[in-house]
Amino acid sequence: MKTPDQVRVKKTTGKMEIATPGDVSYLAYIRTMVTELARQVGFPEPEVAKIEMAVDEACSNVLEHAYARDKQWRWQHREPEIRLEIRTEDGRLVIEINDHGQGFEFDKFQPANLEHRVAEMAPGGYGIHIMRKFMDEVQYSSSDQTGNTLRLVKYLKKS
Repeated sequence: MKTPDQVRVKKTTGKMEIATPGDVSYLAYIRTMVTELARQVGFPEPEVAKIEMAVDEACSNVLEHAYARDKQWRWQHREPEIRLEIRTEDGRLVIEINDHGQGFEFDKFQPANLEHRVAEMAPGGYGIHIMRKFMDEVQYSSSDQTGNTLRLVKYLKKS
């Protein structure tokens, strides 16, 4: 896949770093890169789809919430950016998504009643649930020095 002009990609053995502008037009590129890497690592297609959806939800949340135009975010003098570090270690795929946008109290987040939301066909509000359901580990950290980091981990289960 051709790398878009404003995207930076760095590949080393067992690790890939991607930095894209914080714009929805780059989500398809991020999905494609993550999907290709998950396949190369050996995940079966149903797991590849789960990884892809979890990463897409995470990056969409960054764009919608962390970089919301009506909020102050860290380093506002810079353009919004999403940085991913994807690596394999000890039979697992680790994806760290980093931004310098508005922080979020991840541990205190209580999703709305999902059954009610689905019954009402309410849009949005499913992202964190999807991430937790589809990935084996989901961790979030935030600091003024490094920004926000969401760590998604999926174990490669041997058949």
